[in-house]
Amino acid sequence: MLRKALLCGSLGIAALHPAWAGDEFVASLRLRGGFDSNPQFSTGNGIGGSAFVGTDASMAAARKDGDTSLGIAAEASQTQYANPQATPGLSGKVIIRGMLGNDDLNISSVTTISDVSTYNLRSSDLVQSVKGEAKVGSFKLFATGEGARSSLNQTNAIFQDFLPEAEQYLRGTLIPGVAYVSGKFEIGTSVNLSVRRYAREFDVFGYRRDNERIQPFVFAKYADKDFSVTGSLSQLRGTWHDPDFSNVKTLLYEGHLHWRRDALTLDLTAWKRANETTFPISPITIDAAYTGKLSWAAMSQLTLSVAAGYATTRYLDSPFNAQTATVAFGGSYDLGNDYALGLDLTYARGILISGDKADALILSSSITKKFSPLVKEVEKEKTQNRKI
Repeated sequence: MLRKALLCGSLGIAALHPAWAGDEFVASLRLRGGFDSNPQFSTGNGIGGSAFVGTDASMAAARKDGDTSLGIAAEASQTQYANPQATPGLSGKVIIRGMLGNDDLNISSVTTISDVSTYNLRSSDLVQSVKGEAKVGSFKLFATGEGARSSLNQTNAIFQDFLPEAEQYLRGTLIPGVAYVSGKFEIGTSVNLSVRRYAREFDVFGYRRDNERIQPFVFAKYADKDFSVTGSLSQLRGTWHDPDFSNVKTLLYEGHLHWRRDALTLDLTAWKRANETTFPISPITIDAAYTGKLSWAAMSQLTLSVAAGYATTRYLDSPFNAQTATVAFGGSYDLGNDYALGLDLTYARGILISGDKADALILSSSITKKFSPLVKEVEKEKTQNRKI
């Protein structure tokens, strides 16, 4: 997962900002190809290496009319391998956001639809959230209600194939909170109250996976033109209905730092999260990741980068865990007219849930085309006005 993130992470969904004025539309299409020495990250030679081709596409559009705004963002990615034993990787996500109101009082709705299919994961999610926010002086009060329907199927160390049927569950969440805002700085607290109910009382292994969770948060952020930092700390307390699952009490966190100085840009990220699993003897997994990326604009057209990361997955109530370390080197050359060429080299080494060691080397090249027709129209209009 980490090596794929470092290799393909440049095409994330664009943010939908509620303060966009007028109409906005941006899109990106990347075609890539190369060679992966271990496409399913297995031990030894596994299924062998494979050449691959892939496509990544993303778009974001928004419209604002007075106190009403509407936005949509989408991304899709696919990777096809020449080796017939290598499973194709497919993923897609759509986010639809609507908002009514202004900075002092507003209500917003976000609908998220996502689907992932890889050699070891098949998942789909439909999430609907509604958030109300009011600003009183320097304080911001907010509350979010969220409902979700999810499907999850994974391979694991005990059964090397997918489950006969995916596990399906419903999730309901309520998140009230308050924040203090002063200039570019914000600090606040909230609590996440959630329940999960599975479609079947017992899973394929005979376990009850229904649970309730309480997760209080504290968070803070600071944002400036060339420097921003965000962080949160939370305590997860979960109660499971099955007596064979231990109740969960663990500290989670998330932080990100962005810094730019002249031609250099540094991004650091660290997080520890709880994720769902179908592993038969674990209620959830605790996943952690630490990544860093340094980019250098060597020339006006050439950008070079180096990135490193380390990720772990711990299966609660079991001795199993997995870890991956990754280092990546990349370069991007701007051809003009919104075209760019890319070259990336990634090496990953890890310990699988089975305890076996694995490594992979991935070399890929790409061409990316960006689309921003509305921005060009505005620039063209400004140029014509100056001539007049």
